[in-house]
Amino acid sequence: FLPTLIKYLKKQPMDKSLLRHRTRRYPLYKSGEIKIAQACPEDPKKQKRLLNQWLNFCVWSVTKGGGDLGRVTSVTRDHIVRYGQHLRAEFDKGRFSSTTAPTSYLSGMNVIMRIFYGDGWEKVSPIQDCGLEPFFYIPSDAPGLDKQGLPDTESLAGYLLELQSSLGVVIREALALDLRKALGEGRRTGFVSVDSVQSGARRKVPCRPSAVKALGEGIAARRLQKRLPKKWEFDDFLAAHNTLAARKGYSTNTARGIYVRDRYLELTGVEPPIISTLSQTEHWQAIAQDSNRTLSEAKGIDKNSRHQIAKEMGVLGTDALKTYLEKKA
Repeated sequence: FLPTLIKYLKKQPMDKSLLRHRTRRYPLYKSGEIKIAQACPEDPKKQKRLLNQWLNFCVWSVTKGGGDLGRVTSVTRDHIVRYGQHLRAEFDKGRFSSTTAPTSYLSGMNVIMRIFYGDGWEKVSPIQDCGLEPFFYIPSDAPGLDKQGLPDTESLAGYLLELQSSLGVVIREALALDLRKALGEGRRTGFVSVDSVQSGARRKVPCRPSAVKALGEGIAARRLQKRLPKKWEFDDFLAAHNTLAARKGYSTNTARGIYVRDRYLELTGVEPPIISTLSQTEHWQAIAQDSNRTLSEAKGIDKNSRHQIAKEMGVLGTDALKTYLEKKA
């Protein structure tokens, strides 16, 4: 019966509620259900919570690779570690808004395994064993709505400016991003793929911590942005966005300028001349001193960094960066 059930559950596409219902027939779940009920008979809330977390584990066991676990005595610490790593992978895919929920699931499994094995159970660490560092990327407060029940443009403008300054994208590119997909890709690979609005070519942009934050915060805003009425054409939205951005002291260009200056500092180790106010020669000397290179090598670092940033921003040549980097006359 057990191998047949496992094979059936793995093959069948079904909704979550049906999958959970059928997993309750699984011997592993039944044997654990009895022990959990016996361990906390006078605390129904705790019992319900642990049973739900036990069911989550059993669903993973049946469908994701837990193996043919027949009873609770078959579950080892290695299984719990692998389950925690699965939860981490689900977080990377954007299923969870933070690591709080998967960490709670893993904590519940440690309690359950202590019920099964007593004080001899070696606790599985969410951070050290499974990589579930405390992390949040979706704000608890979604952007507000205006009096007409439409997305608040001022709030949305803020999210778009964050995306521009952290990824170096233009507004059309920011609006075209699949934010959840980009966030998952960024956390897995360290880069986000962006389709250029000018050439259509795809480029890779570093997904730094600021980008992770901006992408996550933009997820909630994007849900609202999609509710904008069709009559609100892009040019109208862009005009409203620019007006609001100007009130905050930003423009679409200055937001990208933040990206240029931040990346230049990361790549060269020194502030660009527009901030340091150094002359060109003094600037190259600063790079040479910071990198312990010759002046000629420092010039190469400066040149290569500019080309790298231009590539990340999807622009041809480095002339477009001068406004953001060069010392003003």
